[in-house]
This record gives sequence, C-alpha cells and structure tokens, in this order.
Amino acid sequence: MFIRKTKITNAATKKIYWNYQLVESYRTERGPRQRILLNLGPDLDLDSQGCKELANRIEEILKGIQRLLCPEETIENLAQKYAKQLQEQLSAQPSIVQEPAPKADLHTIDVNTVEQQDPRTVGNEHLLLHIVTQLRLTQCLKSLGLSAKDTALALGLIIGRAVFPASERATHQWLCTTSGLGELLESNFSDTSLDQFYRVGDLLLKHKDVLEKYLSKAHRDMHGHHSTMALYDLSNTYMAGQARGNPKARHGVSKEKRFDCPLVTLGLVIDEHGFAKRSTILPGNVAEVSTLKEALLQLDDTLLKPIIVLDAGFAAEDNLKWLRDNHYQYVVSARQQAPSMTLKAPLVSVNASSSDVKVAFVHSDDHEEQWLYCESSAKAAVTQHMCTLFQQRLEKDLVHVATSLTQAKGRKKYTKILERIGRLKEKHKRISGCYDISVQPSEDGLMAVSITWEKKADKIESRLNGHYFLRTNLKDISPQALWHLYGNLRTIEDAFRFMKSSLGLRPVYHQKEKRVDAHLWVTILAYHLIQNCAYTLKKQGVSDSWESVRNLLSSRIRVTMQAKTSEGGMLYHRSTTRSEPHQHRIYQAMGLSPQILKVKKTLV
Repeated sequence: MFIRKTKITNAATKKIYWNYQLVESYRTERGPRQRILLNLGPDLDLDSQGCKELANRIEEILKGIQRLLCPEETIENLAQKYAKQLQEQLSAQPSIVQEPAPKADLHTIDVNTVEQQDPRTVGNEHLLLHIVTQLRLTQCLKSLGLSAKDTALALGLIIGRAVFPASERATHQWLCTTSGLGELLESNFSDTSLDQFYRVGDLLLKHKDVLEKYLSKAHRDMHGHHSTMALYDLSNTYMAGQARGNPKARHGVSKEKRFDCPLVTLGLVIDEHGFAKRSTILPGNVAEVSTLKEALLQLDDTLLKPIIVLDAGFAAEDNLKWLRDNHYQYVVSARQQAPSMTLKAPLVSVNASSSDVKVAFVHSDDHEEQWLYCESSAKAAVTQHMCTLFQQRLEKDLVHVATSLTQAKGRKKYTKILERIGRLKEKHKRISGCYDISVQPSEDGLMAVSITWEKKADKIESRLNGHYFLRTNLKDISPQALWHLYGNLRTIEDAFRFMKSSLGLRPVYHQKEKRVDAHLWVTILAYHLIQNCAYTLKKQGVSDSWESVRNLLSSRIRVTMQAKTSEGGMLYHRSTTRSEPHQHRIYQAMGLSPQILKVKKTLV
C-alpha cells in the first residue's frame, strides 16, 4: 500500500486542489495494476515520509501486526481511523460480506492471533429504535424538512439522552466512541462535529409544537388508551454558570435547594397514563399561579376537555373561576380553609385494606364546588417531625443571637438585633409565625438586654393535625373516588423526579437561551420514548423500571474479532453478543426480536 497525491484543477476557476488516496498494487495477466482503496481527502498534513509511514501502519493494522515501537501519535490515530474505514468499506462489498447460509463457512485460523476490537453497545439503542419505528418518528422528522443526516443526529441526541444521560458534549462523545447507534442507523457519527449536534437540537426546538402534537396522537394510536385527565405542574432545574445572556435564567425557590444558581422552569402537562401532552419552558422565578391558563389553552385541540388535577400552588380563586367559566372540571388541593368544618357524613377510609387516610365531604352553601376533608395519620407524623425540626433550627439560631448579648465582642445594638431577628423570621418562615419573639431594650433604648420567645401552642397544634382539603366542581362522585382521582398527581411528580435523576435534566451547562430550551426539550423527547417502553412492559406484566431495563440490556455489544488465517490473510468477524435468558423477558414483552444486525465477515 502507498498514499498517492493527485492534482485536481477546477475547470471553471482554474484553482488547483490536491487529493490524497490510499492505493494498492496487484498483479494481473497483463502486468501490475493499481486500485484505489480509500479516498483520504485534501487535508492530510503529512510530508512524503509521513505518508509512507501512515500507509505502512494501515497495512500492519489490517494484517494484525503488532509493533514493538509505536509510531508518533498523529500517525497512529490517523492509521486507526483509516483502517477502520477501510474495514467497513470492504465489509459493505457484496463480494466480501458473507450472508448467513446453511452451508458451513470454514476457515483455519491461528488462535494465538485472535483479538477483539471496536466494541459498541447496541442493546438499549436497539430497543429504543424499535419504539421510534412504532411511533414513526423518523418519518415525522423527515416530513419537517430534516435531511437523512440530521434525522440520524436527532435520533442520536434523543436516544443518547435516554441511554447515556449527560450533557450534549458528553452525548456526542458517547455516540462517537461507545455506542453502536451509528451502525444501527447506518450513519457515521464520528464524521459530525459538536456544532452540528447543537444545530440539530435547535432544529428539534424549532418544531417543538408540531412534534408535541404528533407524539400525543401517536401515543393514542399506538396504545389505544383513552385519556380523561390532564395533570399539570411546574418544576425547575439549576444552571451551571450565571447565564447572563438568558432572560429565563432567574433566581427563585430551587427544588434542589440550589439558591446560589440561576434557575429555569419546566411546565408539563401529562395524562393519567404518564404520557406528556404539552410542555413549556419558563423563567426560573415564575409564579405557579400565573402559568395555568397558557398551559391549558395549548390543549384546545383535544376533542374532550379533560379533568384538570392541580396542587395547591395553582388553586387561586381567579384560576378556579377561569376553569369554571371555560367549562373545565377540576380537582385541586385547597390553599384556603374550607367554608365549614362540619362533615356531611362520618369519615370513611379510602382503602378497604388500610385506614391511614380517611375522607368525608364538608357542608358548604357553594353550589358550584364540593370540599373534601382528608385526614391522614402518616401525614400527621411527617408534619410533626418536620415541625419539630423547624422549631429546633429556629430556636438554635435564637439562642445564638441571645448568647451574643453576653459576649465581649457580640453584637448588642438594639436596632441590629431587631434586624437579625427579622432575618431569622424570614429564614424560618415556615415556623416563625408560631412564635412570639421579644427583644428587651436598655433604659436608653440603644442596646438590647435580653431576647425571649414563646411558642403559640394553638398554631403549632393546627399544623400537626395532618388534615387537608380538596376542592372540586365534579358532581356525583364519592369521597374515596375523588381522593384517588387527586392521587394521580403523583404521576407527574414521578415524571419530574425521573427526568432529573435518570435523564440528565440537571444541571444545565448551556448559557444561551435556545440551547437551554433545547436541552430541556430533548429530555422530554427522551421521556416520550421511555414512557412508551414502560407502558408496553406494564401491559405485559413487566414492572421493571427504566434503570433496571437499561442495566439488563447494557451487556449486549457489537464487537469485531480478528485473527490470522492459515493462508496468511486476516479474517475480520463482526457480530453481536448473544442475548441472555434474563433479556428475553424484555424482548418478548416488547414484541422485539433479540437479533441485532447481521454478521459481517471480511477476509483481507
């Protein structure tokens, strides 16, 4: 083998270009001939000696020859790259690819030369591509104007988030070096840059509304389920860096207690089966109560208005009135006290096997709504524990401030002590309202003499009773059924928790608004695929979590075995590891063949 440098002249501009080719000499009846094995492109920055070393090293890699002293890193990296491309090119030729056949295909090899190379994971990628096919997502992306290459990159971005949750940079690296998704899609991700990867994320974000509506319909068509509820909630995620150029990056109440970082908020509407319907990306300091109308107006394309299930953050009177005026039925956790504490009937347990939660409707003169009184011993125990913890923290800080009055260098000015007490009340606002805190000034009013506090037993007791109220405009529904209806809200809470813990939603490393939005949107797209998988498995009686499924299938890899033959050639055999019994359960439930790609054999 050798590398040939050829000159190409543009006929129109007369500009000269140089192209490098990997060439092989061979003998024929008419004398020696040359054939081009691989085009190396115009950017091979090597001198004649470097080209000679590169060609020799490519030939050594193909023949399995190991060097005692490796060449310099640049030549070794190029040789490995071009040798792999040449192997793939040779494997794609019909005369060399060996299709499975009934007759034996026997070769004598030297077992001392057997090596394995180019391992790539394909188990989870194969499963998610099956779901992509069922949803016809590839056809949808192409109909939106994405090229074949961009479609492959988009699927790589989405499936990568599900299998290898990380930043886009890490996902790109995973696709290039670890995953066999490129082989499954017949696309070479190593030829794509990180910028192309980001650009495809921008394209997915551009078509967000169309994709959401398409996937919502595709879920219904695929599973045939009937949805009657819409669960809506917000969650936020923190950002790495200040993101000063992102108008949505704002400081607010962080779900992860990362008050030092700017936040961005994700609003999500899902149905009772866990399928995402609509999503919106909002500033990190947005108020829950102000986002409801816009989120529900996006559902206007549905034929039947669903029952809206909300937590207390959205239960403002204006929102509830808007829901009634627009003919929505709703169930919400009340943020107000019930109009009456008089029960219409005795308390009843929500479950026949457990008496932990008891419910009953309360008397009300309101003909539009019903109020449900809920009493939970477990909630009372948790509330008591949290209340005790809050009290201990507040009293510890009060003791610290009081102790400073007796210390030599402690702060003693009356106005400064009042400021410190004010900050403590704000810091411990969940419990400070249950305390009377007094600061005794000196006779001249300049210094603080003592600090005393007293608990308000009645207020603390009211927080420990473990009861809460639900509000609804549903009629002809039993207390137990109403409570179970509200319990579906846990579905969206689980979805947010899953996205953050298993899909790499947090933290967000991007600084630009569109890139942050694209990161969140890709996470939701990955959730679409996983929820389809979970729903199908559950219907077949398989209750494994996605983390469990991901671990079970991660051992399936595609690998190339190479060995020297007795004729002096080199045999390359690329195949997928055999599926194991514990994986068959997943394949059977998904209706998926365990066979992943065909065997490729190349004799050099």
